[in-house]
Amino acid sequence: MAGFMPLTELDGVGWTRLLTWLADARRTSPVLELGGMHHVFRAEDVRRVLSDSELFSSDRTRMMPPTAQLGRGNLTMMDPPDHTRMRRIVNQAFTPGSVAGLAPAIDEIAEELVRGLTPDRFDLVHDLAYPLPIRVISRFLGLPEEEHGRFRTWSVGFSRGDAAQMDAMHRYLAEVAAAKRAQPAGDLMSRLATAEVDGAPATIDEIASLSGLILLAGHVTTTSLIAAAVHELCVRPALDARVRAQDRVEDLVLEALRVRPAFAQVTRIAAGDATLSGAVVPSGAPVSAWILSANHDPRLNPDPETFLLDRLARRHLSFGHGVHYCLGGPLAQIEAVAAVGAVIRRFAKLTVLAPVEFHPLPTLSIRRLVLAGQGYGA
Repeated sequence: MAGFMPLTELDGVGWTRLLTWLADARRTSPVLELGGMHHVFRAEDVRRVLSDSELFSSDRTRMMPPTAQLGRGNLTMMDPPDHTRMRRIVNQAFTPGSVAGLAPAIDEIAEELVRGLTPDRFDLVHDLAYPLPIRVISRFLGLPEEEHGRFRTWSVGFSRGDAAQMDAMHRYLAEVAAAKRAQPAGDLMSRLATAEVDGAPATIDEIASLSGLILLAGHVTTTSLIAAAVHELCVRPALDARVRAQDRVEDLVLEALRVRPAFAQVTRIAAGDATLSGAVVPSGAPVSAWILSANHDPRLNPDPETFLLDRLARRHLSFGHGVHYCLGGPLAQIEAVAAVGAVIRRFAKLTVLAPVEFHPLPTLSIRRLVLAGQGYGA
């Protein structure tokens, strides 16, 4: 394989071409070096890259823009034992019970946003898939919902590697963390600020970075999942009818999570020479683990290109694997089920009005999905 296929159109035929290209890569070039980056495509190799934190480091700060606070307390860019300590702090605050307790608020916000959709034309991402998780995670953290505009600016800045925006977010969250530690409330950020491991709390900078990660990652995955699930309903009429008739929203969301993960690829750094599918990845080389390819590997899922509500063993790496498995995965699924359920209760039919727009790598998730809704409460 000479290199990447053009990633300019990822709907319809373009999506099929991408999956075909990834299948060819798994078969003929399972480890492909391009410009110093080693791309890994087979499920077993991707899983190893994600799970072997000793050989494949998550400390990617050397690849990021220079900013004093970057990576300090950011779980996605830490290795054990530092990662272990911070994860223990998060686990004390981010509990299954606290996530389950958000369900009524999630349903309430989803219904409110769906009622506000203009049937003739709306952008599902802008009007529902983005604001729902950012409002939920803001409420969970204990941040004012009126700051959503700033949070969105910081999110865009983070995706573009804008050091100034990342520093602005860090300063804001550090001030909030200090206030929460001095006067704790019942929110997640207060619990993070007061949690201890072996008798020692995290620093204010670490709490700010942890909170920033939860704020950003807490909506990126959910936004992608809501858009992916609704998009499948729009392009598969038979699937849409079955989901509605059999109340299969949860199965729809889970299969959409497998088919279109929020991140097509994630990056690690080889901490030593590593052999993957017979190819040697040299120490210090960046490694791009293709989650999208792994999820579509027939060794992981039989008949991977078919969208199946009844898939018996639905295996995926969409939430990662190993020590970096996504803590917010269950929350993302709850939010997506609530959002999709509210949409299909509001509209009997959904029609795509404009070409679907996608984010560039590393996500390839849906950025804009313009729809019209007919029937029911329209």
